[in-house]
Amino acid sequence: MERKLMPTAPAPIIDISGFFGGTTADRAAIAAAVGEACEDVGFLLVSGHDVAQQVINDLHSAALAFFALPLDTKRRVRSPVDNLYQGYAHPGPNKGDHTSERQSYNVQKFDTVAEARVAGYPDDVGDYLYEALWPTEPTSFETVVRRYFVEMEAFAERIMCIFDLALGLDKGRLAGFTDQHLSNQAVNYYSDDIYSGHEPSPYRFKAHRDGSMFTILHQDDGPGSLQLYKRGDGWLDVGAVEGTFVINTGEILECYTNGRWVATPHRVLHPPPDAPAVPRISAPYFVKPSLDAPIVPLPELATSDGAPFERHTGRTWSQRNIRNIDEGYDSTRQFEEIAAANPALA
Repeated sequence: MERKLMPTAPAPIIDISGFFGGTTADRAAIAAAVGEACEDVGFLLVSGHDVAQQVINDLHSAALAFFALPLDTKRRVRSPVDNLYQGYAHPGPNKGDHTSERQSYNVQKFDTVAEARVAGYPDDVGDYLYEALWPTEPTSFETVVRRYFVEMEAFAERIMCIFDLALGLDKGRLAGFTDQHLSNQAVNYYSDDIYSGHEPSPYRFKAHRDGSMFTILHQDDGPGSLQLYKRGDGWLDVGAVEGTFVINTGEILECYTNGRWVATPHRVLHPPPDAPAVPRISAPYFVKPSLDAPIVPLPELATSDGAPFERHTGRTWSQRNIRNIDEGYDSTRQFEEIAAANPALA
C-alpha cells in the first residue's frame, strides 16, 4: 500500500518518538507542540508512533477484501438491532443505515458481554457493549482487526501520557478515566457502489464533531478529502501523510480541558469527477472513557473566574450515553444546529 507524502498539512506533523526515549527537554518540547495543536486546531498528524507498518497494511488489505464481498454476504454480520456500531453497516434510508455515503465495520474491546464482566466491567455493561459480529470471509479478518485494535489501545495510552504533560496534569490522570473503556474501532469504506437513496450532496460525510475523548485515524490516499475547519482559515484538506496517524480531540476532551482544547468540525468530500474510481479506506479508533467516568471539566484546568465549560457535560459516560439515546443524538444534526449560527461553518 503506497501513500502520498504531502509537503504541508493544515495541522502540524509531530514526531513523538523522542517523548519515550529522549530527554526531559525532548518530552517537554513534544508535549508543548501537541498541546498547541490541540488548542489551536484540534488536529495533529503524528509520526514516530511505534505502530508497525505491517499491522497497518494487513488491516487495509483485509478491509478491501471484506468490502469487496457481495452485499448479501456482508449483511450477514449486520447488527440485528440496527446498531451502527456493531458489525457491518452501509448507506441507505432505513433504520440502521448510514446517513453518510460509506460502508463500515465496527468492533469494540470485547466480543461478548460475558467477557467484559469476567474482566471486571460492571454488570450493566451489556447496556453499552455491542457484541462482535465477525465475518467468515476473509478468514484473516478477525485476527487482523483484533491485532490492530490492541495496537490502537496501546497507542492511545502513549498519547495520553503526552496529553497529561501538555496540560500540566499528573502522569496517568487522563488514562485513569479509561481503566474500563469501551472504545471502538471502525473501518470505513468510501465508494459509490451502493445506492443510498440520499439527496445528492458534495459530502460523503457531513460536518460533525467526534463525541470521543479523542480519535486516532489512519487513512489511505484514496480520492475524496477529509477536511477540518480551522478558525480564521475555513475548510482545509487533511490528506494522507506517509508514516503518520491523524489525531483529533473530541467533545469529551474538550469538556475535560474546560474548553481549552477544541473538538474540531470535520467532514469528508466526494472525489472530483475526474478522480479514479477507487475506494478510500479510513480506520478511526474512538477513545472513550469508562462507563463511570465523570464527564465534567477537570478542577486542575478551571478558568480563573471559575466558570465551567458546559457544552456536552454529563454526570458520567454511561449517563451521557443514555441522554444521547433519549435525545436521538446525531453528531451531524447537532453540528448543523451550531453551524446555523455561523454560516462560515456550512
